Amino acid sequence: MRRALALLTALLMLVPAGCGGGNGETSAGAAIDLHVTLWPNGEAGDSITWTLQCEPTGGDHPDPEAACAALTAVADPFGAVPPPKRCGEIPGGDEGVGEVDGDYRGREVHSRFTHENACVSGRWDRIAPVFPSGF
Repeated sequence: MRRALALLTALLMLVPAGCGGGNGETSAGAAIDLHVTLWPNGEAGDSITWTLQCEPTGGDHPDPEAACAALTAVADPFGAVPPPKRCGEIPGGDEGVGEVDGDYRGREVHSRFTHENACVSGRWDRIAPVFPSGF
């Protein structure tokens, strides 16, 4: 009887370990674990927030593979981008605002992205799949 109980306990412990891996699942122990918030029409409008995990890929982001590929293709996806000359004279793009919070390979990040003018839009553009359109 004790042997059967021990076997049943061992099996019950294995069941949760075999679950997961599908779309929308979280990836425990992911090297990159972020919350992405997007205000498509500016901060005065509605927002949507997703989770994004990379290495391994997971979360409820609409396209985690593309977002992770964009993040990992850049040495510092949250750093500055050299602005084009006379960037203040170049009009901005859409009103979208994005924020990324969480853990990026052991580094805590809290970063804001906009298209308010050409001086700052390059940061958004180089990791654009993190902020998908159509929402």
